[in-house]
Amino acid sequence: EDFARIALAQRYNANHFPSALLGHKTLSMEQYLGARQIVGPLHLFDCVMPCAGGEGFLVMSEDRANGLGLPYCTVMAAGEGHNAHTEDEIQLRGGWTEYADSLYEQAGIGPKDIDILQTYDDYPVISMLQMEDLGFCTKGEAPAFVNSTDMRFDSSGPEQRKLPHNTSGGQLSVGQAGAAAGLLGVTETIRQLTGQAGTNQVEDAEHA
Repeated sequence: EDFARIALAQRYNANHFPSALLGHKTLSMEQYLGARQIVGPLHLFDCVMPCAGGEGFLVMSEDRANGLGLPYCTVMAAGEGHNAHTEDEIQLRGGWTEYADSLYEQAGIGPKDIDILQTYDDYPVISMLQMEDLGFCTKGEAPAFVNSTDMRFDSSGPEQRKLPHNTSGGQLSVGQAGAAAGLLGVTETIRQLTGQAGTNQVEDAEHA
């Protein structure tokens, strides 16, 4: 049920994103829990679907963008890591732990300042690891976090924290277009922060 919170919110987001592969199909908790097992504990709706597709965006100076009259967002911080924590027998953390603090320091903001979170979601558990490792909750607290957070793009309930997550539907509902899937969150972030998301636009989003 904890994993379902992620999958269901993302399917809801996909239902409002015309390009999502499964955007035309709704998903209920009953359907999620009743889906056939793939490899325990993973079931059908925990797994991404390989598909054809691609993404693209332009990288240029702010002066150039202004000169062309193009909407844009700026990269406040970036980091990259490979093959982190090879000593771990079971993966309970990701390479993000090696540079997450420096990202926030570079950007001059913290997790509480983030309006939209885009995680790499080949499985819901990987999104949970990122939520923990990037400081949105403490280690081991992701199940409680997803149960107390409204992750839909148009979250409005006053009783829950709001953090729109994988606002296009993520790979679980948009599909995994090979290597292009790694940039799905980037292209969706650009759409959101430049006010071009259309039917799944997050209101007043500034940081992602």
